[in-house]
Amino acid sequence: MNRVIKYCMAGFGNVGVRFTRLLLEKSVELAAVYGCEMCLTAVCTRSKGTLMNPNGLDLEKVLAMNEKLGRFDEADPSFVRCDTKTMIEEADAELLIELTTLSIDDGEPAASYIKEALDRGMHVITANKGPEAWRFDEIDALAREKGRMFLYETIVMDGAPIFNLVREALRGNKIFGIKGILNGTTNFILGELEKGGTYEEAIKEAQRRQLAEADPSMDVDGWDGAAKICALANILMRAKTNPRQAQVESVAKIGCGDIEAAREKGCRIKYICRAEPDVENSGVRLSVRPELLPLNDPLANVNGTSAAITLYTDLAGEISIVQTDPGILQTAYGLYSDLLTLIKDTK
Repeated sequence: MNRVIKYCMAGFGNVGVRFTRLLLEKSVELAAVYGCEMCLTAVCTRSKGTLMNPNGLDLEKVLAMNEKLGRFDEADPSFVRCDTKTMIEEADAELLIELTTLSIDDGEPAASYIKEALDRGMHVITANKGPEAWRFDEIDALAREKGRMFLYETIVMDGAPIFNLVREALRGNKIFGIKGILNGTTNFILGELEKGGTYEEAIKEAQRRQLAEADPSMDVDGWDGAAKICALANILMRAKTNPRQAQVESVAKIGCGDIEAAREKGCRIKYICRAEPDVENSGVRLSVRPELLPLNDPLANVNGTSAAITLYTDLAGEISIVQTDPGILQTAYGLYSDLLTLIKDTK
């Protein structure tokens, strides 16, 4: 008899929708290979409403409702009025999939949702980098205390296996430095500048392609990158820091003259996130800023909306990973890979 995992979801935007479709696409494989069936008992959103049924919601119906109405149907028998905290309390689930919007200022309310779920004996999988950037040690300690899993593979580079790589394949290594291109929007903008366009034209093209928001400041001013490098440092280097401690410079200051000057030096400008030892203060120094990279640097030829990371280790040396033009499927896969980890490690 297959194991049934009851789960609830906080948030149901593009990532939640694609993850739900992926679960449907993989349902036969989950049952045949992993001996597991997934049962969604509740999904709570800020703008679409909440659905709850401890016996399980019909995923096809939830998806169809969302696609047709852009929200959940108040006439549906499973529709309820409650907030996310109440949903976690009443969902009768063993797993929370946390997909709420990032708050760069404090990681809330996602961090509190995760803590609430762990306190209630639930495992947690999240795509939200805010809690790891602001309160990782606290949440990780709570998960260990409760004997629950707290998983977050998709928070930095969608489905690229950064944390799984360190946890499984780089056992025994100490990570003493991290360098990465972690924001696809700014990498695309720099590529447009290299083609001869202006910064304003690059922003408009990024918005046209739905790579940038109407207000692109979270990306271009470096705060998305700051949250990501902070989360990485907190998890992989035990940095105990937060995004406000990062030295951040906007990519908006880069012009065509800077691009040409870099080219003349045999370099390219890339928007680099770094976590490095701060020996003087016995900590970790974080930065997000445009840098000149020589063409032989593994990150120098990462183009488009691609992302990349280099880990500096004491035993394995430098390890670089490139993810080429990731899309929403890769983000959903990051969640799915965490689910498979959970299934494997909680038999």
